[in-house]
Amino acid sequence: MSHTETTEYLGVIGRPHGVDGTVVLIDTVGLPVRLDASSVVHVGYSRDFTKPHRVAAFQASPTRTTLRLADITSPEAATALVDQAVFVTGDTLAPSAKDRYRIGDIEGAVVIDEAGNTLGEISEVWLLPANDVWVLRRPDGTTIPLPVIDDVIRDVQIDERRVTVRLLEGLEDLDNASAEDRDA
Repeated sequence: MSHTETTEYLGVIGRPHGVDGTVVLIDTVGLPVRLDASSVVHVGYSRDFTKPHRVAAFQASPTRTTLRLADITSPEAATALVDQAVFVTGDTLAPSAKDRYRIGDIEGAVVIDEAGNTLGEISEVWLLPANDVWVLRRPDGTTIPLPVIDDVIRDVQIDERRVTVRLLEGLEDLDNASAEDRDA
């Protein structure tokens, strides 16, 4: 399965739920998805190595997200999928609110500062409880974790795959400090 077809991360299979092969998804991203019996999701340890599965049932609530795959019909079969990620295609996403970005839209985007200087590109997206973090990989290989807050992320141009940032005091030192600690 091609990376571009399955760029939207939905969550990780955490554990079986019940006796019919239903699983509980953990680490879900809260994207508004439309999954029904005609939908296909892709399950695997990475986006580049997934297996397609037809959805039998999907239910998302504020407290639990469950998924039942048509070809997974027992708790034993569901257990074999634990710790694998679930990815969906962009067409299964409901219209999203302004300022919500898909991981595939952000990873690989060029990062510039407010003066227009190129700083690097987004190499990873961390989905954290307080706020997400976009990891800026600089040309020298060092990284800067960019909290996704208005003071740091100043503008996002999805069509141009460009993110404009303001580096708050201390952000540039985070990677260098950890590298010094590892060398000590």
